[in-house]
Amino acid sequence: RHLVCGPVKTPGSHLTAAQYLQLRRGQMKEASEMKYGDQVEGQTWDDIIRVMTSATVRFELLSTVHTSPVTLDVQREGGVSTKGPRGGVFVMYNCARLHTLFDSYERGVEKGLYPEIPEGSQLDFSALKEEGEWLLLFNYLIPFSELLDQSGQALDGEGGGARVNIKTEQICKFLVSLSKDFSSYYNRVHVLGEPLPHLFNQMFCRLYLLRALRELYHSALDTLNLPPIRQL
Repeated sequence: RHLVCGPVKTPGSHLTAAQYLQLRRGQMKEASEMKYGDQVEGQTWDDIIRVMTSATVRFELLSTVHTSPVTLDVQREGGVSTKGPRGGVFVMYNCARLHTLFDSYERGVEKGLYPEIPEGSQLDFSALKEEGEWLLLFNYLIPFSELLDQSGQALDGEGGGARVNIKTEQICKFLVSLSKDFSSYYNRVHVLGEPLPHLFNQMFCRLYLLRALRELYHSALDTLNLPPIRQL
């Protein structure tokens, strides 16, 4: 099985595919070292950089309609940001933030600060009053399944083979837009509040919402054959 994108252009440079991948990996490693310093070593970080490089490349190639040319910026001094709202890195970064959030919650449960999340029927979801919470629900969680249904179209293939027109650009655009709105919400709202009983209902409602969002990220990334990462 192969996924074919349009012609790839690299203005001002003549890189082979292998050189392009090597360039992006080097930029990803450099960006990680600038942010995390000496922590960036060992197999765990090698795996993270490999996945992040793959995410960068896939979003660069698959964010354009596959019948159109893809123009890549391969200037070596350009670098790759680990946080800017630019494609795969930004998406993976925000997916990792959700893992960090739930890891923090689980540690709080182990320390006795928070109780386990109750069943949804026991919660009052009217506590979700932030505009950003409803934006995540109505703009992303609810329409996601329809987006998946529309992103693939089976076509007749020659010689009995199957050919599918996959609109990867829609998935990529959806994930980048989601990540911008989630990042804005997450930077503004303190999800894990003080361990006080009268605050638990709102916290649990938010955790329910964000747990569904984490599952959405995983499903959407899986369509691009990208595994989620737990830290960045």
